[in-house]
Amino acid sequence: MTKLKWVCRVLLAAFSVPVAGGCNGDDSADPDGGGDGAVEADVPVDTAMDDAFGDEPVGPGDYPPGPYGVAVGDRMEDLAFSKIDDTTLWLHDIYADHSVKLLWIYASAGWCTACAAQSTAMPGMYDEYHSQGLEILGTIFEDGSAAPASASYAGSYARRYGWNFLAAADETFELGRYFDRAATPLNMLVDLTDMTIIVLETGWGEAAFRSAIATNLSRIADRTP
Repeated sequence: MTKLKWVCRVLLAAFSVPVAGGCNGDDSADPDGGGDGAVEADVPVDTAMDDAFGDEPVGPGDYPPGPYGVAVGDRMEDLAFSKIDDTTLWLHDIYADHSVKLLWIYASAGWCTACAAQSTAMPGMYDEYHSQGLEILGTIFEDGSAAPASASYAGSYARRYGWNFLAAADETFELGRYFDRAATPLNMLVDLTDMTIIVLETGWGEAAFRSAIATNLSRIADRTP
């Protein structure tokens, strides 16, 4: 709920009189032609507020509201993953860190032989770009036998490739809505200022992806207060 919506809701609940336009920003005339656009006191508070503001909740840590989507240019939903220490990592946790401004999300699987080269290269790329505002979230959605990856398996995978960035299991394959598992790996770049997807591709080309990282790091303003 936005702060403005909360204030308006409190005001409507506190006073049993018609409240004129202002909270909803609508100064138009009554559709019947005789009113002044007031909200009648007998209209349920929730209904009046939802009519005025829609139903776009703000997530934890003021995570950017929807609508959300799964394509380039869409805002990414606040997804949850299982960290290798068996705690939960939400995207809003990364969004809340203003020391970073660009998020690279990588989806791999234990059976993906094509992912080995990328998984090996990523620690060096993290060292190179993290100080410039890049965060990496490496996720594993299936193990070598195509069973859902556990947090323990994700940990062993991360250690195998020397990952020095965030690693997690995508046990329910949340990222499956963004790509076909047959095309693993998935690589995404997300603008952390508003959680907009700016790159969404499968496969791996290091030179091209380095260029995309550098270009977007130079384009996005620092978020540190």
